[in-house]
Amino acid sequence: MFHEPVLVAEVLEFLGPQGGTVVDATCGGGGHARAVIEGLGPVQLLGLDLDAEALASAQRYLGGSGAKNLVLKQASYVDMVAIVKEMNLAPVTGVLFDFGVSMHQVRSAGRGFSYDLDGPLDMRFDPGGTGRTARELIRRSSTNDLRGWLREYGEEPNAGRLARRIHEHRHAIRTTGDLAALVRRSVPFRHARRTLSRVFQALRIVTNDELDAIRQGLAAALAVLSPGGRLVTISYHSLEDRICKHFIREQAAAGTLELLTRRAVRPQADEVERNRAARSARLRCAGKPGGTGGRR
Repeated sequence: MFHEPVLVAEVLEFLGPQGGTVVDATCGGGGHARAVIEGLGPVQLLGLDLDAEALASAQRYLGGSGAKNLVLKQASYVDMVAIVKEMNLAPVTGVLFDFGVSMHQVRSAGRGFSYDLDGPLDMRFDPGGTGRTARELIRRSSTNDLRGWLREYGEEPNAGRLARRIHEHRHAIRTTGDLAALVRRSVPFRHARRTLSRVFQALRIVTNDELDAIRQGLAAALAVLSPGGRLVTISYHSLEDRICKHFIREQAAAGTLELLTRRAVRPQADEVERNRAARSARLRCAGKPGGTGGRR
């Protein structure tokens, strides 16, 4: 499998068997999509992803799982409203977001997401697109830019020192291995892996403008959901989860969504033991008023 999906039982419980179209806004290799097709009865599944390689894997994986009710499209979830309208897929009864980077992407050296594998410093979710790579971003950025990114998106306590070091050596940083080696030389050994995780997360977020895309994607989901429809989000770090939590609470206060999870749902211990990637997952769910679904 391209990527093992997390919190599958919880996703199916919250989406519920409502028919219509379910949008898997971050389809990846199709793990959640297959669970929805097989577990929620007669639904149309629209799978979106920027990663062409992931969608090709999803097409193979989902070939025997109700493929006639499946539409896959290489696109950003920020364009969800136009896509649903263009393909005449209303009513949309559920939208699922599974944010972050897949294990397949992390394990592919050529994608540039891993500090353990040496490869091009790319980090784009759509490597065939026209956006700047992480390497280009570093080469064109100032020390202040780098410091701000590491502090805001990596929550890195040594952002100032690391920013100066990265900027000083920016023209020599060509691969993930170059960047990882520089970071390791800049911090105590016992802090290296955590610091590397923060640095790579920050650069990945900036390269893909992830947080603004999440805000736009949530707004698009709200726009396409029919009355009674469900919004489900899965986040893996505090920055993603904070945006989801605030969006859902603000919309609940405005009466445009109803809270179905008072706090984030976390994976059970047996799932974390089976799939370490699930350990930081947080699920939230809200419903659009007007349906007959109950609260949790």
